[in-house]
Amino acid sequence: MGKLKGSRVVEIPPFRAVSSGLLTFDELFGESGFGQWMTARRHFWKDLIYASPDFMWHEDDKSVWIWAVKDGVTEADCAPYEIIEYEGGLFVVATADENDSKDLNKVVKGMVRWIKKSGVFEQDERPGHRGMCHMVGCGAIQNTLGIAQQEIFLPVKFKKK
Repeated sequence: MGKLKGSRVVEIPPFRAVSSGLLTFDELFGESGFGQWMTARRHFWKDLIYASPDFMWHEDDKSVWIWAVKDGVTEADCAPYEIIEYEGGLFVVATADENDSKDLNKVVKGMVRWIKKSGVFEQDERPGHRGMCHMVGCGAIQNTLGIAQQEIFLPVKFKKK
C-alpha cells in the first residue's frame, strides 16, 4: 500500500455549488428528486478533467448533495435549490465499496488511524468541514468491477507545532 496506506491528501479549492439542502435518499434519488433535476441540467456543471463535480455528506437519516456549477449559473436557474459557496479545504481521501458496510468502516477507520499517526495532520472539525463522499465510475465501470467505488473525504488541517 505504500507510505500513504492507500490514502491520498488533496486540497479542494473553494467553489460555487448548487445544494440539495438536507433531504432523504428518496428526495435525492427518487423520481423527480434532486439527482434527476441535476442530471437534466448537465449544462450547469463545472467541467472537470474526470468524474462528476459533486460531493455528498450525511446528517442522521438525511443527506446534502452539492454539485459544482459554472460561474454564470444564477440562483434563479437553480430554484428551488440554492447556490452555496463551498469553502474547500484539505482532505484525506480513500476509496471503498459503497455496497459493503464492512469495507466502508474498515477504510474510514484506517483513514482516521493514518491521520492520527501522520504526525502532520489532525481532523478538521470546524463547522462546515465534514466527511464527504463521491461516487467514482458509475455505470459500466461499476458493473465491470462489481463494486460501487465511493471516495471518502475526511477533512484535515495541519497540526500546530
